[in-house]
Amino acid sequence: MKRWKIVVFSSTIASTLLLGSCVYWRLEPSRHFDQSELPVVSMPEEIQNESSEALTHDGIQNSSLSPAFTPSSTQSFNVLLLGIDARGNENSRSDVIMVIHVIPSDKKANVLSVPRDTRVNLRNVGYTKINHAHALGEAKGGSHQGTEATMQAVSDFLRIPINYYLKTDFKGFEHFIDAVGGVEVELKQQLHLRSTQKDLPAGKQRIGGATALSLVRERWAFPEGDFGRQNAQYQVLRSIVQEALAPKNMKKTISLIAGIKKDLIDTNFRDSDIISLAWMLEDMKASDFQYSQIPGRSGYDLDPIEHTQLYYWIPDMAEVKEIVEELFS
Repeated sequence: MKRWKIVVFSSTIASTLLLGSCVYWRLEPSRHFDQSELPVVSMPEEIQNESSEALTHDGIQNSSLSPAFTPSSTQSFNVLLLGIDARGNENSRSDVIMVIHVIPSDKKANVLSVPRDTRVNLRNVGYTKINHAHALGEAKGGSHQGTEATMQAVSDFLRIPINYYLKTDFKGFEHFIDAVGGVEVELKQQLHLRSTQKDLPAGKQRIGGATALSLVRERWAFPEGDFGRQNAQYQVLRSIVQEALAPKNMKKTISLIAGIKKDLIDTNFRDSDIISLAWMLEDMKASDFQYSQIPGRSGYDLDPIEHTQLYYWIPDMAEVKEIVEELFS
């Protein structure tokens, strides 16, 4: 009888170890995100249309497109993160646009914020704001086509492939932050959030979903304008990662995976991808993230969609190319 128990116990342990080894082999990030198996949902294309020679208000032409960027030989992939501003019956525009270059083997992530007012050349449209891409795509074929149109716009602009995408609306964003217990941000100075008429003091503080949403949407309170808003978005994003993957929250986060997928309007991440990515991010420190913004200047031009003069952020394409080579190589 004792011998039978020993055999059963040994078999159970062996099976558990074998299962654990299989799970480790499948989900360990550098193996899971194998280069040969990575999806490619968008590749940069050449754009030729008559409006490509449109001039800015001071007569300076946008730089021509450079050849598609050649990715590094290391295992890495690009994730497009979109926050969508849905207003009633209007087609949604992308209010938050970030591209994250993830290197699983090095446990590094490089984040590039793209201002929603960035002036880019859209196929069959001409030079307009990059956040118009989502509304145009959605008008033609619904929410997912809006995602695809934005992916293509970002891919064409930065000349990089997009492997994964995550899109959420502000309701999902707010709900997820509350689900992980809020996020911590650090402000250089006191801010007055116009949307909620709430003052946030300078320094480190923990905020809930509603306040975090007001912060990432705030534009006028920051002395740096939209650059200040983009930096706040990055802080909140990094804090979400750190909070969700803190050891005390890991069990809760794993149990929230179904909820995470529900809060995401559109994504091609599988559950196993999310678990593997969480595994990688769990040990990452603030120094493992590198953050950059699109360099350029303010300008005005006639918009081919709105048919009126609009404000744009006009990118310095020579500097953009350097940043892409640094972050995505």
